[in-house]
Amino acid sequence: MQEFSLENKSEDIHYGKTKTYFKEVLSSYNNGNYRSSVVMLWSVAVCDIVFKLQSLIDLYSDASAKEILDELSKIQKSDPKSASWEVKLIDDVHEKTHLLNTSEYENLRYLQKQRHLSAHPVLNMERELHSPNKETVRSLLRNTLDELLTKPPFYTQHILKELLTDIEESSQILNSREKVKKYVESRYLNRTTEPVELNLFRSLWKIVFKLENNECNTNRLINLQVLEVIASKNRHLLIKTIQGDIDFYSNIATTGEPLQHLTFFLSTNSELYKVLSEDAKIKIEHCITSDDIGKTVGWFTKDSLLKHAEDIKEWINSDESPVFEPSQLDFLLAISDSEEWQEEFCIIVSCYYGSSGNYNQADSRFQAAIPKYIKYFNKHSIKCLAQQINDNGQCHDRSRARHDYTVIKEKIDELFGDAFQYQDYPCFRRKLGLDD
Repeated sequence: MQEFSLENKSEDIHYGKTKTYFKEVLSSYNNGNYRSSVVMLWSVAVCDIVFKLQSLIDLYSDASAKEILDELSKIQKSDPKSASWEVKLIDDVHEKTHLLNTSEYENLRYLQKQRHLSAHPVLNMERELHSPNKETVRSLLRNTLDELLTKPPFYTQHILKELLTDIEESSQILNSREKVKKYVESRYLNRTTEPVELNLFRSLWKIVFKLENNECNTNRLINLQVLEVIASKNRHLLIKTIQGDIDFYSNIATTGEPLQHLTFFLSTNSELYKVLSEDAKIKIEHCITSDDIGKTVGWFTKDSLLKHAEDIKEWINSDESPVFEPSQLDFLLAISDSEEWQEEFCIIVSCYYGSSGNYNQADSRFQAAIPKYIKYFNKHSIKCLAQQINDNGQCHDRSRARHDYTVIKEKIDELFGDAFQYQDYPCFRRKLGLDD
């Protein structure tokens, strides 16, 4: 194992000015000037915290950071010679932000005490100045590097408004879940701590799944996508978080888009459904039995995914004859990434296309349900699709079928080569022109 190097670690210091200042600290340490090294290290740590707070203000209008620096400016103006603001800075940053956790805070307070002993004429019983040993100073240097100087400025708990405004203003370019994930992680989550992220999760939960006003309605989808990113990063903490405040997390909308969005969210975070209150579950179950989105993704209240697949096929063939929006099919596929579910999904979309009631409906259902998902078909599900086409004249007799079925023929060739038994599906075979 490579030995820890103060010199190498100092190259990772976040701010250029801090890196320059730290070289003086390191020079004093290497020359055996341990008192001087500790005194300068404290000054560098204080400056670095101020730099981080100012960055949060300049880049993100962080309210907590601004409050802390404004208060320190008042203290400095009222008593320019006092250094009391330095300790207050550390205390306020620990109490009002997430730049420092408890252990990091205690290490800085210990550094401040060592700085006090080293900077002032504090004499021991032999009338000698306090002199920290090499091991103590090295430990102080390493802790300060690891816990403060090499870290970027982390957001405080007051970034919700900035985040929501930013996401709303950027919504036109953040037009996919992948883009939202990259943007939120790069701009925010790389600079947050778990407590901040859980605070954001809590606030977004209410905004997305409870509140109804013009602003919430307009931004509900993209806010949900931000919530998904935060939830994915902190998934191991969510059950405990919800259990710790069940009343808040169970206070959800009764109907409408907020409840639809919650049902969708739970379809990919099903473990959270179990820890909600019974009254919340009743609302969600009603959505699953009565709402199209709920029926599509509400598998988590059932015995298994297979049972959900059977319910979807029964719904498709019922008198309701549901019409799926493209997003609904995407949601349905996203329930699970297992091969078993992908096969079930392909059978479902085959059933959806195969239940078309007229040529126009068959045209539109084919475009919605088959070309986009043909890559997920396996040998079993492609046979199911061929059977559906063969059994429904609205599918195999429509004028566009021969052109449309090119993608199916290509997939069959990929899966079977020349071994596919087209004679078992004569109407489908004829439409492909194999009898010509």
